Amino acid sequence: MADSKEPAQIQNNGVKWISSLLLSIDKAFEELSKIMLLTMIVIVCFQVFARKLFSYTPTWSLDITIFLLIWFSFLGIAMGFRERIHLAFTSINFSEKSDFYIEKLISIFEIVFSLILIVYGTKLMLNDFGQTIPTMGNLPIAYRTLAIPVSGVLILFYGIFQFFGVDLKRHKGLGGGH
Repeated sequence: MADSKEPAQIQNNGVKWISSLLLSIDKAFEELSKIMLLTMIVIVCFQVFARKLFSYTPTWSLDITIFLLIWFSFLGIAMGFRERIHLAFTSINFSEKSDFYIEKLISIFEIVFSLILIVYGTKLMLNDFGQTIPTMGNLPIAYRTLAIPVSGVLILFYGIFQFFGVDLKRHKGLGGGH
């Protein structure tokens, strides 16, 4: 036999490979979010100083900040789902069996929410292709709304993995009970 691995071991290795790929992509988005936040801070500070000191407000500063804020927010939403740090009731104690089913139900809701983001975010993005942002070199507005389906795809993967019990948390100790 060329390959003596058991089917369950092959499947487990496949899940590990996919989850490590997803976490690598996720780490890149997390680092990108840090850069976006720093860039927003620098732009807003520059805008305030320019307005106060020189009575000049750069026309591009607001559009770039809004663009970055939208991407930062939607990537943050996805990371919140990954870490399970969104609003939750943690003061009610259920049995271990009930907790298992509640976790499955939460994952199903996450998957449904992600599909809504993907479908309607894609429709919005496709609708926005005819419009541009002049202060950003005529960049299509669709690149701004692309953040919605991208975060939906990330949330979909997180929901599916969490439904099957794969822990994708990168930052242990955050959030409440889950």
